[in-house]
Amino acid sequence: MTVSAMLLVLHTVSGVVVEVNPSAITHLRNPEGQQNFPKKAQCMINMADGKFVTVTETCESVRRAIEELRK
Repeated sequence: MTVSAMLLVLHTVSGVVVEVNPSAITHLRNPEGQQNFPKKAQCMINMADGKFVTVTETCESVRRAIEELRK
């Protein structure tokens, strides 16, 4: 994961790079114990527009990157 011009650069479970605006994130959800998540998913990111993306990065690493952007 990297940070690019105030966007989080993350990776979907299929390996596609996705840039996420951290100010549009409503919450992060850890898939532990959930059966409906893809096996490689480490975090589901819910967005303000009602959409979501599952990524291979952990929710903790996404949370840390968001905090770094706010500094």
